[in-house]
Amino acid sequence: MKTPRAQGTSRGLRLKNVEINPGRLCNNKCIFCMSGVDRDTHEPWADPARMKAEIKLRYEEGARSLGFLGGEPTAYPHIVECMRYARELGYVRVALCTNGARLANPAFVDECLAAGLTRVTVSVHSHLASIEEFLVRVPGILDRKVAALRHLVERQKRGLLPDGLSVNPVLCRQNAPHMEEFVRFFMDVGVRDFRFNFIWPEADVQNDKTVVPRFADVMPRIAALILENERELKTRVSFGAVPYCVLPEAFQKRWPLLAKYFYEEGNDLPTEVSFLKPDKDGRVDRFDWHEKGHESYRAKLDSCRRCSLNDRCMGIYRSYLDLYGAEGFTPVEG
Repeated sequence: MKTPRAQGTSRGLRLKNVEINPGRLCNNKCIFCMSGVDRDTHEPWADPARMKAEIKLRYEEGARSLGFLGGEPTAYPHIVECMRYARELGYVRVALCTNGARLANPAFVDECLAAGLTRVTVSVHSHLASIEEFLVRVPGILDRKVAALRHLVERQKRGLLPDGLSVNPVLCRQNAPHMEEFVRFFMDVGVRDFRFNFIWPEADVQNDKTVVPRFADVMPRIAALILENERELKTRVSFGAVPYCVLPEAFQKRWPLLAKYFYEEGNDLPTEVSFLKPDKDGRVDRFDWHEKGHESYRAKLDSCRRCSLNDRCMGIYRSYLDLYGAEGFTPVEG
C-alpha cells in the first residue's frame, strides 16, 4: 500500500482527509512494495458498491478530501466512477497516489480530470532508466512515467489540478547519489514538488543491505540537496521517515529548516485510511495512518526519551533496527 498523509489544507481550506484502498493489485512489481510479493494472486478488487458506501460514510463523517491508494488505484476498474461519485457527493479534493503508468495515456488523464480529480502524486524513483527498472521491475516504465508527468504538468498549467502535482520517490541506495540530478530532471519536465521517503525495509528488500542504506550513508546527499535547494533550486522538497537524530547538528538546531524539510506530521495531511478487506464478510480496516505507524511499523529507543525533539519525531522503522541495529541514533540535546 502506498503511504499517504484528519485535518489538512487544500487551497486555503481546512479539510478532513481520508484515503481509501480498493485493493492491492498493481501493474508494477516494486522490490520494496509493502503489499507483498503475492499481492497479484491473493485478493480481488473491492466491489464498486462497497467503495461507494465507504466514500459516502466518510463524507457523512465530515471528510471533504479523498485520496485513492493501492496497490495501484488507476488499475482499479471502477476508479473513474468512484472519483465522479465522490465529487457529486461534495468532496472538494480528490487525489490519486499512483505509479503513473496508465496516466501516460492522455485520454485517461482527461477522463480522470473530468470525473473530478484535483491532485496527483506519482511514484517515480529515478530519472535513470536502469535504476527505475531495477526498482520497479517493469521494462520501459520510465518513459511512460515521464510521459504521464508531461501530460499532468500541461494540465496543471491550465488550472486543472488545483491541489497540485508531486513526485514521491522511495529513497534507497541506488538513487541516493543522484537526488540533485533527479530534482533537476523533473523540474525540467515541470514538476515543483518532491517528497523523498526513506525506504521501508519490507518485502524483497527486508534484509537487503545492497538496497537499504544506513542513514549515515545518505545524509550527506540529503544535506547537499537541501543546501542546493536553499541556494538555487528554490522548489518544494521534503523527506519522510528520517529521524531528526541522524541529521547534521546544523539542521537539528534550526526548527524552521527541520519543519520545512523533515516534519512529517506538519508537511503531510494527517490521514485516516479505509482498507476494504477482500474477505467474504466485507470488512473494512479503518485506522489513522500516523497512529498505526507509531504503533505497528516504527519504534523508539529508550534513549529517545531524552531527545528534545522526541514529541515531534515519528521514530525509526522497526525493520531498519532489525537490519542495522540502534547504532547512530543519538538524542538531540535541547
